[in-house]
Amino acid sequence: MLPYIDIFGLQLPMYGLLAIFGFILGVIVAVRMAKRYGIPTMDVLFASFYCAMGLIIGAKLLYFITMLPKFIANFDVFLANPFGVIMYVFGGFVFYGGLIGGALGVLLYCKQFHLSVTPFMNVAAPAIPLMHAFGRLGCLCAGCCYGMEYHGHFAITYPLNSMTQGMAGVPRFPTPLVEVAVNLILFVFLFIYMRKADRKPGQGLGIYLVVYSIMRFLLEFARADDIRGGILGLSTSQIISLLLLPFGIWLIVRKINSKSEAEEILSSDSVSVDNEEEN
Repeated sequence: MLPYIDIFGLQLPMYGLLAIFGFILGVIVAVRMAKRYGIPTMDVLFASFYCAMGLIIGAKLLYFITMLPKFIANFDVFLANPFGVIMYVFGGFVFYGGLIGGALGVLLYCKQFHLSVTPFMNVAAPAIPLMHAFGRLGCLCAGCCYGMEYHGHFAITYPLNSMTQGMAGVPRFPTPLVEVAVNLILFVFLFIYMRKADRKPGQGLGIYLVVYSIMRFLLEFARADDIRGGILGLSTSQIISLLLLPFGIWLIVRKINSKSEAEEILSSDSVSVDNEEEN
């Protein structure tokens, strides 16, 4: 566990550094994949900027929503120390909020510049789990997203420090490492599978959503950090997993409308080629 690292006298959080590094690697993978789908590199880079903004806003916003009940219940504390409370309720990230926000950012870019969003789905499919794997390594370093008490194989015991007060010194289920492993397997599979440009639009993203939603729903039972709250015995992430699962299945099994969607994709490809020639 390594919450911070000192670089030239500056104490930098490992979570943030790993998340940024993972995002950069994801963009590199997306650029490489985009060449197979006729998407110009500049479109990927600009869409990535929109994605990053949406990711940050979405992850922070969903974290705030999950903290809202505690915020309301302790409103008197907010009146006494408003700045401290604001830092607390916006002090974390929720992955699903970032995923949804990032997707909306890319959708906004495609709408603004009249591009088909479906090729971007194929390009993003392997990049998302790669980014997320590094994000979960950051969680491991920070001591968040920890699991329940567990004395079996690969158990993790967090050292006592300011980041893990109240849960250190007890062997715990390695939830961050499970997510790292699943995301890396998904990345390798999707990177190989989506290399063929004739894959059905959105299919790769559908595979990711189905696999990750099921894994995340089950893994939530092994987590012990209930800070995100829940409804009817299910955590916020489990509820979102149940909502995303049918969407992922639809992306995999849906039939393409040959007259509308296919023409949209072809027109997008022609626009992409024209942009490449101009660049």
